[in-house]
Formats: sequence, structure tokens, C-alpha cells
Amino acid sequence: MDIVKLRELLESELSSEEPVRLDSGFYNDFRSLIKAYEARAESSRSRGESVEERLYLERIKIAEHLIKEIIRLRLHKIVELAFKGAPVELPPEERDLLLLIKSFLEEGAVKLAPAPPEEVKDVETNEKAEERGPVGGPPITHAYVVMSDLPSIMAPDMQQYGPMRSGDMVVLPEDVGRVLVERKVAFRISLRF
Repeated sequence: MDIVKLRELLESELSSEEPVRLDSGFYNDFRSLIKAYEARAESSRSRGESVEERLYLERIKIAEHLIKEIIRLRLHKIVELAFKGAPVELPPEERDLLLLIKSFLEEGAVKLAPAPPEEVKDVETNEKAEERGPVGGPPITHAYVVMSDLPSIMAPDMQQYGPMRSGDMVVLPEDVGRVLVERKVAFRISLRF
């Protein structure tokens, strides 16, 4: 593994709707790559080769940036796979994550909820929770899972939401979420425990 292979993998992830097949030792290979760069940087530093040391340190930054982007893309796809229940071959670390998400969904902690929740009222003041605003407001009871990449959306309250990527779980105002569900680009989930 090297930076070129990481770039190629990132390009593949960007162009694929499913997670790209990885070897079971992919994440161990990445850790080994970083350790090798760190050892070479340390060796260069001890020899007084500051330019070479900076070169290896920069390679570490590039490799870490690439892996973060790869992981971000793969996480979106893994969440989507958990909802679909589609079988796919994943490295052990990702397979464990997929099983954890599936278990979470199967235990009923997150339920698909087509109907809007009842009005949440503050017990002490008996005022509508929506009127209190986000600070000190009620816990979030629902969210939306986006099924398509979406640009930024301007809500009626003039707040901007997004951009959103397929697989993102987002909290949106009710009216914005309702439009996305009606257009079949998102679905609503209940977060009541």
C-alpha cells in the first residue's frame, strides 16, 4: 500500500454506489504504512535530513487525509447497507460496524416512522416544545436518512441545510423533511427509545 493506491481507492469509492472490495488486512496495511513513514521521518531527523523528514511527515498528512475521505464515503455506504440488509464482503472492522448498526436497528431502537410524532409539550410550562427553540428544547425525536446526494436547501426559516450525501442521517425542520419524504429522496426515522 502507498499513497497512489489510496488515491486510486478514493477514486473508486467516489464512482461506486457499493463499498469497493478491500482485502481483510486493509486497515492493518494502512497502519503499517503510517508507521513506516513515521520511522523514516524519525530516521531522517536523526541524520539531520530536515527536508527528507518534512517529506515523510507530509506523506503522513496526505495518507491520513485520503483514508479519512475513504472512511467517510464507506461509512455512508455501510449505513445504507444496514438499512437495505444487502450482503456484501467487508473487512472485519467494517463488518463489525455493519453488524452493530443492524443489531441496533433490529432491536427497535430506530423505527421507520411514516407518521409525524405527537406534539411534544414541556411538562412544567405546558408550552409546545417547538416554540421553545433548540436551546433547552426537547430531545430530538426523529431524523431523516437521505437516499440521494442533495445540494444545500434553504428552509422557510431562511436557514440553510446541506449539502447532504446519500446515507446521511440529518435533523431537519418538519416541513423540509416532509418535502424530501414526499419526493422520495429521504425517509423519516423515529429516535424514541
